[in-house]
Amino acid sequence: MNKSLSDSSNQLLQEIDRKMSIIESMLILRYISGYVPIEEAYEVHQMLLEVFQLLLMLQHESKMASLAKGLSLQLQTIQEAYTRIIR
Repeated sequence: MNKSLSDSSNQLLQEIDRKMSIIESMLILRYISGYVPIEEAYEVHQMLLEVFQLLLMLQHESKMASLAKGLSLQLQTIQEAYTRIIR
């Protein structure tokens, strides 16, 4: 794996991790309060879409495909929790 591919993968992973952490934090706070403002629900939805797109990019790097698949499953769990909270 060349250095630029490694740097690219690292940047994608950092961005995915950052966004997933934000989403999880928001969901925990909203789960506790029981209320999700419409603007925040939109923001979470937008971040979920962004992370899915980043994961698709990561899957194109053959050495990162299995990690991307695992992260996709984790994101799917987060999305299911999000859906339960906003209903």
